[in-house]
Amino acid sequence: MGAIQVQSNLEFIQELRACVARYLKAVDAWEAEYHKYYRLARPHQTVSPDLEEAQSAYVTARRELETLVPRARRLCAKYDQRDLWPGLLRIQLGAHAPQTKIASAFGRSERIAIADCLANLEMQCGEQEMKAEAKIEAIAEPAPPAKPHRNLLQRVIDYFI
Repeated sequence: MGAIQVQSNLEFIQELRACVARYLKAVDAWEAEYHKYYRLARPHQTVSPDLEEAQSAYVTARRELETLVPRARRLCAKYDQRDLWPGLLRIQLGAHAPQTKIASAFGRSERIAIADCLANLEMQCGEQEMKAEAKIEAIAEPAPPAKPHRNLLQRVIDYFI
């Protein structure tokens, strides 16, 4: 068993952003290979030999994203963001023949929603970390030395001298 690496929410969001970019790139590459030749729609069949490389890249990117989705969903719930992560993984590649469907598995609006969610999460996590750092600095700064409580006679003498 490997050691669990603890990272801040902001670092996690940056890693998630990179992972989502790799996943979308793998899906686009798979679709580009799929559209090269005339095919019949076979969504649940094994992939043809010309798609094996793209399929392995897609599966690798998907597995990597699947490991990050639970924490991303928790962060979305924490910061009241729309939970779009299950929909990101529920695509079916090869469900349509390339001649009948030209659009991508992820539309432009879905990609914009993903980018918007990641930007909002990054902004809110950054604000939270800045508040935490400010709180730590406020605690770490020593308070100015308090003047000892002096009685009335000593204060009067200090005033005139």
